[in-house]
Amino acid sequence: MTWANLEEWPWEGAVQDVFAELLMLHGWQIDRLANTASREHGVDVIAHKGERRLGGEVKGFPLEGYADPKRVGEKKRAKPNGQAKISFGKAIHAALILRDAQPSWESLVVLPDTPRYRELLGQTQRSPGSAEVHVVLVTKEGGYSCQTWSA
Repeated sequence: MTWANLEEWPWEGAVQDVFAELLMLHGWQIDRLANTASREHGVDVIAHKGERRLGGEVKGFPLEGYADPKRVGEKKRAKPNGQAKISFGKAIHAALILRDAQPSWESLVVLPDTPRYRELLGQTQRSPGSAEVHVVLVTKEGGYSCQTWSA
C-alpha cells in the first residue's frame, strides 16, 4: 500500500484509502474521496472505469475508545459490536439511497473485513444483492471479497 495509513486500521479513513488504492490497481479512476477526518457528508468514494461508475459508502470498525484527541483515554459507553451493527445499517441505508439517486451506478458498502461485519453480512446475505447493493469487505493488505461485485 502506498498511501493508506495502516496504523489507524480499521478507522474509516484507512479503509477508504485501501479501497481507493485497490480500485486504482484495477484500472479505476477516483473522482471523489470524502474527507473522513472532518466527517464530510455525501458519497465517500466515487470512481469510474470506462462506462462503469460506482459510489461507495465506507465504514470503519468502531473502537472501544475515542479517536478524538480531546477524549483519548475515555471509553465509549456502547460496545464495538453494537456500534458495528448500527454502522452496518447506516451504510446499507446510504447505499440504497445512492441506488435510487444514481440507478446506473454500482452501489457499494465498503467495510473492513472483521468477524463482526462478516456475521452481519451473513444475516442479510441475499437482501443487499437483491437491491443491487454490493457489500465489499477489504483487508488492510488490499485484498477484498464480495460475492456480487468485482473490481
